[in-house]
Amino acid sequence: MNIRAYRKGDEHEIMAFDARELPSEENPRTLENWSWKFSDSNPAGHALIWIAEHNQQMVAHFAAIPYRLKVFDEELKASHTIGALVESKYQKRGLLMLVADKLWQEQANNQIPFTWGFPNQRAYQLHLSYLGYVDLINFDEWNLKKSNFVERETPPAFQRIQIFDDDVDALWRDCAPDYDIAVVRNKSYLNWRYLQRPDWQYFPYGIYEQNVIKGYVVLKLYREKQRQRGHIIDIFAHRNDEQTLSQLIDGSLNFFSDRDVDEITVWMWGNPLIETLFYQRAFTKISLERPLVLRRNLEHRYHNQILDSSRWYFTMGDSTEIF
Repeated sequence: MNIRAYRKGDEHEIMAFDARELPSEENPRTLENWSWKFSDSNPAGHALIWIAEHNQQMVAHFAAIPYRLKVFDEELKASHTIGALVESKYQKRGLLMLVADKLWQEQANNQIPFTWGFPNQRAYQLHLSYLGYVDLINFDEWNLKKSNFVERETPPAFQRIQIFDDDVDALWRDCAPDYDIAVVRNKSYLNWRYLQRPDWQYFPYGIYEQNVIKGYVVLKLYREKQRQRGHIIDIFAHRNDEQTLSQLIDGSLNFFSDRDVDEITVWMWGNPLIETLFYQRAFTKISLERPLVLRRNLEHRYHNQILDSSRWYFTMGDSTEIF
């Protein structure tokens, strides 16, 4: 068995391996998406990818995508692990742990102290028992059915964002002190995450006051069988700015209503005011069995505080694995 780091061109075999072992009609993997997600187009850097081969054939892979993360008074490089896959006939032999050990070592060498993951139910216990992760957040799903939509006046300040610019950098600098732990939402990250993805269209909107952005929201439309669904992928403003957050939510609901969406779903964590505003608009909260887990790769001065889920702000868009 040979375990090695990614080499340029491996993505073609990775695509074929994924299609064979994990076919998906709802989330098909493409080379364009792979390049966007794993290459240097990510402003935080190229993904770290490790591969296992047997008889010169790929039998497993595991990757970590770097993110800039604000942790209290520090901005650091963290990562999001995705793409853990082992060929079926090699499973239950500890192979993923051997690949993961190489990935952890490379992350330590790159001074990446923290890694989060979104394992499915099949992989969840493996992450906790063998890969060194611990539970961090168990998300609730906020759900609004079409029958409960109440049309509200779209605020004139609710405007489509064509590109995230310097004003968004100023918004991040202004709002960041409100959030103890959060993905850095600057223009380079937001443009990469939402406007440069080649295989999906997102709809970002901002609230503007005298041409100054006060907050933004990112929306997504998708069809699941015969139902048209909508996601509020990301929402960001001052933590307690009720006016701006209300306008962002109301503008989003009207956007979805105008497009005859059957259902709106949101996963987010870390802002009680947003939850209150959802309740006021007839959203219901459903407990999900989709945990966010965290691994500490290195000692760090916030080694213990990073495990306090009440300090985190996290939205759907902070995962490239699912959304």
